[in-house]
Amino acid sequence: MGLDELRKEIDEIDVGLQRLFERRMAICDKVALEKKSTNASVLQSGREEDILRRAADRSEGFADSSVEFFKDIMAISRGRQKKLLSEDIAVPTEGTVNVIIPCGGSSSRMGFDKLTYDLCGKPVIVRTIENFIGIPNIERIIIPVGNDSRAAIEEAVKVGAFSVDIVFAEAGNDRQESVKKAAEMLTDKCGWVCIHDGARPFISESIIKTCLSDAQETGAAVVCVPVKDTIKKAENGFVSATPDRERLYAAQTPQVMSKELYTKAIMQAAALGKSYTDDVSLCEALGVMPKITAGDYANIKLTTPEDMEIAKQYIKSRWGK
Repeated sequence: MGLDELRKEIDEIDVGLQRLFERRMAICDKVALEKKSTNASVLQSGREEDILRRAADRSEGFADSSVEFFKDIMAISRGRQKKLLSEDIAVPTEGTVNVIIPCGGSSSRMGFDKLTYDLCGKPVIVRTIENFIGIPNIERIIIPVGNDSRAAIEEAVKVGAFSVDIVFAEAGNDRQESVKKAAEMLTDKCGWVCIHDGARPFISESIIKTCLSDAQETGAAVVCVPVKDTIKKAENGFVSATPDRERLYAAQTPQVMSKELYTKAIMQAAALGKSYTDDVSLCEALGVMPKITAGDYANIKLTTPEDMEIAKQYIKSRWGK
């Protein structure tokens, strides 16, 4: 079979896939009608609309980028299906905020305990906590920490003499388990869970407040920044695709979700045996689409010794210390 015939066969398959996709979306629309709801809330800004428009414009076949193209539209379709078939979760209109700051990592890439490290006069964990002090409605800060570093972190926090209620929880084997253990100590009045990396000491108060506000739109929000580099997907050491950089974001923290949403999401993850490194991924698995809060490139996560040097320079340039 010659090259032209192969291309023609690919085009025919693509057209057939498009028709199947349109049929799948139509069924999702019927589900929405059965629920007496609308599909409008399922769309994520203009991304889905743009892809669907591209599908309509390329009805004669689109073999040039069929693999990535159909991954996109199938992701939309599955996302819509999850949203429509998922249990409705009400967004709370009241309730306090409990902050969870996971500190259960081993700091293996740093080579020393990065959270108790004296960063220009203050331990890193103290600098991180300071950003949440004074923000209205924050009732409690919960810190899951491993036994090896608990005493040192507790001492560092005690020296900070914070007025907010700070309690410690046992860390789990991974981040998801650590947050789950910390969530057992959420207060009765808690309506919102705000999770932030202990090694991100430069989050601003304004971004925290915005993220808390954004979460009230869908029940969850995540701080992100647009990626700067072109991203390559690879298979067996070869580039397999180059995703559109305009649609890629690097996730940071804080990540905020309602207490009810987190509870349902973590129960589903446990039932399915799923583990996520990203907190709001739990919500995405339920079909809830977190709102993206515009972040700051200065909100770095201290991971390697080089990051500490960058942090020192940032403190010096910002505060002159």
